[in-house]
Amino acid sequence: MEMNQALTAFSALSQPTRLEVFRLLVGRGADGMLAGEIGARLDVRQNTMSANLAVLLHAGLIRNAREGRAIRYFADMDGVQG
Repeated sequence: MEMNQALTAFSALSQPTRLEVFRLLVGRGADGMLAGEIGARLDVRQNTMSANLAVLLHAGLIRNAREGRAIRYFADMDGVQG
């Protein structure tokens, strides 16, 4: 992993909610979680959760897959191992 990528990842995880999201998704493994499930589990409003998920996506720590109208999020283990 390049220095800038590492700094972006560490910066993303320096915020408590994003760290909680990441830990939750790592724990869920291949099943991942829907965005709404994550927000409900952590008691975070939808717009705030969307912003936090976008930061984690940009940092390469999570990935997503569309399921109809919903989006499922997963820890990106390849990005993490980098």
